[in-house]
Amino acid sequence: MLPVLLGLLLVSACSSSKSDNDDSCDTGDQDGVVGGNNTVLLSVSDTAFAVGGVDSGSTEPNIAVQNLSNVTLTLTNVGTKPHSLSIGCVPTGLPAGCPSMSCFPANANIPALAPGASSTTMFATPAVEGAYTFTSDVPGDSNAGADGGATGLVGEFVLM
Repeated sequence: MLPVLLGLLLVSACSSSKSDNDDSCDTGDQDGVVGGNNTVLLSVSDTAFAVGGVDSGSTEPNIAVQNLSNVTLTLTNVGTKPHSLSIGCVPTGLPAGCPSMSCFPANANIPALAPGASSTTMFATPAVEGAYTFTSDVPGDSNAGADGGATGLVGEFVLM
């Protein structure tokens, strides 16, 4: 009983430090759903990322999960040269004094994998919904486009 009471006191103390009217940095949630646990299998070849198991036949490069969810992501390099996974940030659109960018945690990125290698990482997705572009940051794999987009090995982590 004591741990429960202490937990309630801590929650009350933390939530009371922010006034009910101070929600200017609240990111909101478009679909009203947050969280969950997701397992994502992603392969990368010399020409594209693909969601699904290595032999799934998928050509879909985009991953869709809820914001504030727990993700276990396994990247498998099915190509003939090293490839990585680097997830970009998005602007929050929040007012001055709030964070201007939203990023995945550093451990969501996977350094270059040798051909045939796999790597698994676990992380929580950011609160800010949107499409976070991911690329391979190995030289020659992805290029920045004139419009700010990327070409080459590119996909999107879509947070709903």
